Amino acid sequence: MDDSTLSRTLAEMRDGRQALVAAIALLREGDLERARPGGWAVRRILAHVAESEHAYARLLAQMTGRPAPDVSVVEAATATAAIAQLDRTRAAVHAMIEGIDGATLYRLVRFGHEEYSPLSVLENVAAHDREHRAQLAQVLAPPPAAPGARDGAAAADVDVRAAAAADVPRLTEIYNHYVVHTPITFDLEPFSIEQRMAWFAQHGESGPHRLLVAIRAGEVVGFAGTGQFRAKRAYDTTVETTVYCAPDATGRGIGRRLYAALFEALRGEDVHMAVAGITLPNDASCALHERFGFTRAGVLREVGRKFGRYWDVAWYERRLE
Repeated sequence: MDDSTLSRTLAEMRDGRQALVAAIALLREGDLERARPGGWAVRRILAHVAESEHAYARLLAQMTGRPAPDVSVVEAATATAAIAQLDRTRAAVHAMIEGIDGATLYRLVRFGHEEYSPLSVLENVAAHDREHRAQLAQVLAPPPAAPGARDGAAAADVDVRAAAAADVPRLTEIYNHYVVHTPITFDLEPFSIEQRMAWFAQHGESGPHRLLVAIRAGEVVGFAGTGQFRAKRAYDTTVETTVYCAPDATGRGIGRRLYAALFEALRGEDVHMAVAGITLPNDASCALHERFGFTRAGVLREVGRKFGRYWDVAWYERRLE
């Protein structure tokens, strides 16, 4: 049937699952055992996603009068096994809605004190992937560096220089990883290289708006910069800072190298205040900014919506001499 609401919901399910699978595919050996204090390990989170989707499939079977799916769910031993299990549970969901008519799709069925339709169940399936993709990002975020810790050997092999136009494709690749997989940035759609060229052009080799890159073994592994805080001219002596490292280059002191070079480059420029917005929770970024003299000015509650939930943003400030 040609139903725009169903088509949109199925597209959201597809996009959310593709992004979740892409995040799982990046997991390394040992990542399945990682957990935040008091929280589930990654392995348990992935099993929960599969268990929940199996439960949604059984619910849809009951609502549509179809045989309940027979799908076993276990805690997968590898990321590949977890992806295969998610493929099976998603196939079970799709089997329950294959060919159903509009009346069935929208028909409300009471469970306890609530009423649901098959369409509302599918919307919950779509939201579930976004929620747990964000949960995985939080679990896998690198821990903050210990106060006074020295940069690792990886950072010692890194050179920092001003960004060049030829760097933009790699900078776009790094940034788009965080757009697609994390709430660290509130951009929702990946950028093209052409779009990021316009962003690159806002920086210079002098002045308040700078862009630096970290190079390791001939490859860009991170970047940091300053940009306009707000458009009104009285804000011109305030800049907003940003720093991103490639996913395989986090937790190695590269962000510290970049920030140290960035603030050195700003020395003598007409910049009075630097500010930074950090999506919470992000212990690593908060620790990095506090290491460089930023103090927390406040938290704006639930100001960004991404992955089907609202996020708080902590604002940090540092006065520059």
